[in-house]
Amino acid sequence: HPSEAQMNLVNNPSFEDTLNCDSIHFIHASYPWFMPTNCTPDYYYGLNPTCGNSALQNPSGFQMPYEGIAYVGIFLTDGANTRDYICSALLNTLISGKQYYLEFFVSRANLFALATDDIGAYISQQIPINSGCSFLPYQPQVENPQGNILTDSLNWTKISGIFTAQGGENYLTIGNFKDSTNTTIIDADSGNGEYNNAYYYIDKVSLIPLDSLQGINDVNNFGKSINVFPTFFTKGATFQVNSNISQDCNFELFSIDGRKVLSGIIQHGNNYLKSENLISGIYILCVYGETKVFSKKILVY
Repeated sequence: HPSEAQMNLVNNPSFEDTLNCDSIHFIHASYPWFMPTNCTPDYYYGLNPTCGNSALQNPSGFQMPYEGIAYVGIFLTDGANTRDYICSALLNTLISGKQYYLEFFVSRANLFALATDDIGAYISQQIPINSGCSFLPYQPQVENPQGNILTDSLNWTKISGIFTAQGGENYLTIGNFKDSTNTTIIDADSGNGEYNNAYYYIDKVSLIPLDSLQGINDVNNFGKSINVFPTFFTKGATFQVNSNISQDCNFELFSIDGRKVLSGIIQHGNNYLKSENLISGIYILCVYGETKVFSKKILVY
């Protein structure tokens, strides 16, 4: 979606664009993503690709892409401290003190027996290079919660979080940043997996500055009569629309691509709207008076 793409600081977020793609290896596809170590992530593209593995039926199992027709695959454990990582330069350098929302989606490859909770995203000023194939000893700003073992090989699981930039960050790296001693591993298939490793697919990576939800393209002819709080919250949470207008107003909630997903009445006083039926993403809340319009971006993650 064009509006979302303008806010997303990740280039080629769903790995759809390819350059000189002539191999299953990630380095030959999914430009401008690259490998920060000598380990080689895998590329999955389409049904009968001329490059990469099939994204639907492949040597690691079966999975539909979360978005588009492509995704990548990485080892979170393979041997001692062997890890795969994917890395990309951001479209803009992050600004000190500003908050950013990051999310990506993962799914366990169903032919691999092991599962873990250790995967995260590390945002850095420099590329976290490792000349070997071992783990990168960094603390990711956003990571899957400890204890949330990622066993699901049928669906995609969202990993997300909000962090404050130190300033000057230019690169995003995704993988397991823990050594084997500190990596949690379980057998997800009761010994039935063909390969004794933890291998995961990754798709749709987003990094969005939270101030892009405020001010830009917002419309407010109501002054201080309408207020929305909070403007970003987790799925299922309730958000509040306060109205100091004596008469009722209509409201509509649109997804970022223009689909109306919710509508109703805003009454005088405090109004509580629930988000349990919303998927993660950016929405635009519009409130209409007789001659006035209020619109505000909100983020569900």
